[in-house]
Amino acid sequence: MNLKLLKKGLIFFLIFLNSILSNAQEYHIIKKGETLFSISKLYEIPIDSLSSINGLVNNNLSIGQKLIISEQVTQIEEKSKKNKSTTIIEEGFASSIGEESSGDKYLALHKSAKVGTIIFVKNQMNESMVIVRVIGKLPETGENDKVNIKLSHAAFKKLNAVDNIIPIEMTYVYEEKKN
Repeated sequence: MNLKLLKKGLIFFLIFLNSILSNAQEYHIIKKGETLFSISKLYEIPIDSLSSINGLVNNNLSIGQKLIISEQVTQIEEKSKKNKSTTIIEEGFASSIGEESSGDKYLALHKSAKVGTIIFVKNQMNESMVIVRVIGKLPETGENDKVNIKLSHAAFKKLNAVDNIIPIEMTYVYEEKKN
């Protein structure tokens, strides 16, 4: 899978997840003659915020298109100014937590990613991918010295792993809070 496509997918996924999690969403249906600029002025929302919350690649709009307009857009914009985001691409090794009791959830323990972080994990041997959510820190024990991430049984199985430890590539967004 192309790395640029993976990065774009991660960004769109995070924008999509953010829009789903917002509670008070309003929508605006595009009418003839409206532009992104006119809509941003109407709702007093910066154009770049309007573009990012809707995952717009350019300023082209279509009649009948539905745009998310939310009071929380300005809160998201303020929050993003306070936080610095960095896309991390990390190579390493993964293994299974080994418990089938986790069901069909795609979960992970990671050495440095924060709890709640969404990570795209790609098996470098066969290009299989899975998206997991970090649920805790990977303990620094002898058995974890060789791995960067441990995946739930379902997530590890999704990667079609042949061995107990496999080479992987992880992509995720790391946010640093500004003071």
